[in-house]
Amino acid sequence: MADNKFEHMKDEIVRHGGYFAHFYFDMHGNNPSTLHDIMVGFVGRVAKERGVHMAVGAVEDPIEHDGMYSSTARVSMLVTDLPSLARLAVSYSPIGIELEEPHEAHVRAGDLQAALMSVSATAQDLTQHILKKGLLDDEQKKNFEKQILYRAELGRRLMEGGSEFAKGKKADEKKDK
Repeated sequence: MADNKFEHMKDEIVRHGGYFAHFYFDMHGNNPSTLHDIMVGFVGRVAKERGVHMAVGAVEDPIEHDGMYSSTARVSMLVTDLPSLARLAVSYSPIGIELEEPHEAHVRAGDLQAALMSVSATAQDLTQHILKKGLLDDEQKKNFEKQILYRAELGRRLMEGGSEFAKGKKADEKKDK
């Protein structure tokens, strides 16, 4: 009976643009008990993420190798849409992703755009983290700040002028013509 409820739920999620996916994770540490507990907590956190309709995780017992312990986990999830799936992949960096269903997907332009923006925002957050931690020297920081300003200008042009920004025209030049 439970399998029928899951199948019905899965079919509904997939029919409405969602995905049934398996994410695979690995983690390493010095203490097998602590490692297992951290991995279980990690799986629980993934399961509560926005866009995860339902998730079930399985954590393998840690294995010792050269004084270090390793554990893996498989998290099977019903994810509501592509932007959520992309955000989860970028945020949690699984070592593997398996899309069980759908076998073929029709992706709406808005969903694809939201997924790509999620990837872009996460990359930007990572870059900001690197800057704040001082991993760049002063000249690298200056160059990066110039790139950020240039990127902001390109983003503004894109929002104001559509595809004309790719031709190097400013939004106000487009309006004059």
